[in-house]
Amino acid sequence: MSAWYSINGSVLLRSCPEVDAIASKIRAHCDRDFAVSLEPRDAEIVEFSIEGVGEFAAGGVLGLDELLESLGPYSLEAAVLTGQYEDDPCELVVTPTAEAGATALSHFRLNQIKPMLQELIAQDRQSLVTLLQEPDS
Repeated sequence: MSAWYSINGSVLLRSCPEVDAIASKIRAHCDRDFAVSLEPRDAEIVEFSIEGVGEFAAGGVLGLDELLESLGPYSLEAAVLTGQYEDDPCELVVTPTAEAGATALSHFRLNQIKPMLQELIAQDRQSLVTLLQEPDS
């Protein structure tokens, strides 16, 4: 069984041999269907980026996600990579800490819903404020 998967985005990382090794593994895992790059920003920082879509054999998508997540300890800040798994949108967070990842994903979600909030009428905006102020929100 195989699955179609797309992923794209970038993350700033500390420049080190471990990052180079992970990027090489990602390139090998993705074959020719993905553009994977490491661009130096200065002597100590590189920008890792990935973009592409491809078909993966069983377990291949999970393997790629694990490789991408393994960049987390080297990341300078959390980044949200976006894509699609089969026909469903997906996000993958590359993060140095769980807290930084939760914050990055929260900001990402807020930016997703901001345009929709502009369409709410006043009554629905007030309902939303009430909902957000409830203890378990």
